[in-house]
Amino acid sequence: MNEYIIGIDVGSSKICAAAGKFDKNGDIQIVGVTSIKCNGIKKGIVVDIDSTSESIKNCIFQLEGIIDYKIDEVFISLPVCISEIIDNKGVVAVSSEDREIRKSDVERVLKAAKIITVNSDKEIIGLIPEQYIVDGFDRIKDPIGMSGLRLEVDAKVILSQTTVINNLFKSINKADIKVRGIVYEPLALSEVLIEKEEKEIGTAIIDAGAETIDISIFKNGVIKFADAIPYGGNIITNDISVCLKLPFSEAEKIKLKYGDIKNDNNVSKSKISVKASYNNAIEIDQNLLIEIINARVEELLSIINSKIIQSGYKNEISGVTITGGAISFMTNIDVLAEKILDKPVRIGVPHFVGSSNPMYSCGIGIVKEASESFKNSYLTNKSNEKKSKDVLNDEDMDEEEGKSGFLAKIKEFFTEFF
Repeated sequence: MNEYIIGIDVGSSKICAAAGKFDKNGDIQIVGVTSIKCNGIKKGIVVDIDSTSESIKNCIFQLEGIIDYKIDEVFISLPVCISEIIDNKGVVAVSSEDREIRKSDVERVLKAAKIITVNSDKEIIGLIPEQYIVDGFDRIKDPIGMSGLRLEVDAKVILSQTTVINNLFKSINKADIKVRGIVYEPLALSEVLIEKEEKEIGTAIIDAGAETIDISIFKNGVIKFADAIPYGGNIITNDISVCLKLPFSEAEKIKLKYGDIKNDNNVSKSKISVKASYNNAIEIDQNLLIEIINARVEELLSIINSKIIQSGYKNEISGVTITGGAISFMTNIDVLAEKILDKPVRIGVPHFVGSSNPMYSCGIGIVKEASESFKNSYLTNKSNEKKSKDVLNDEDMDEEEGKSGFLAKIKEFFTEFF
């Protein structure tokens, strides 16, 4: 019984895909990750459907080779840069005669929280409940089973532009892949980068990509703030290209290979041989390269710090986690970030065997976040399978029947998004 959950992180420079599978205890295990370059996305928006679709197809093909499984449906992420969060409240009366709150009451109050005025060019993608309130008593995480007359929910409604989402869906569908669910990117990252305790006491996640840097802040176990700045790792590469008169592709190579944040105690003085043009190599001063990188990274961190201050949560967070492939790989980036952000900083990597790379954080997070919704369904199906096998004296079961039960749960859960 093959039950894979596939997550795809469609970024501005790369497409990353991850595959997860439940073990016998119902815990998700990452069994494959891969990535491929993509030129059809700019700042989270599809600008070339054909190019994006081809990159997605190639990425999925590579992942299929790793896990030896035909992939036809995936979960995708919704990045901060193309989404918007609106705070709203839902209120309903408890319907049962004995005043016990049931699942149907929770579903009704969540639907009530979605009743907002939305511009014609936008649509509701999802809803994040912050807290439930029963008869005036707040900070309730799960009200099912409690008694009360009035049920309220404070929630964050996630919006995105309809055309942006449609073009992303078209790119994926053109690769003969179906979208089975959307995961809000900050939630995906929080699943694999920070602990529950960190979410409670307050932490910020900085996801630095090629063209955008997403900033999300968690407090009291829920997301409180999310915003993005329209700059990323490419602006550093561009500085290197212009200052050292190098092709952009060569500037990207030396950034990744020699990228470093200046450390006054250990300043490099070596020379680096690079290609300035076809069949023409030149030598550059590594110290100059570090100066160029350092200047731009300082500016980016200063902008990030300003965003965190504007959020009103600067004093509410106890630390910062940096991930993504733009700056997290740089030596001493945590030291510089701590100095500018005035908070403890660490580099966030997913703790799964064979995938401990910040570049894969979002893809793996998508799998982890999606799996949490179906863990109980999976365990129930496994238990029912065992009982059926006992009754049938270990006769062969119809594998497709077992699989359809699991996928039906996924389809049912995400129906409201489509």
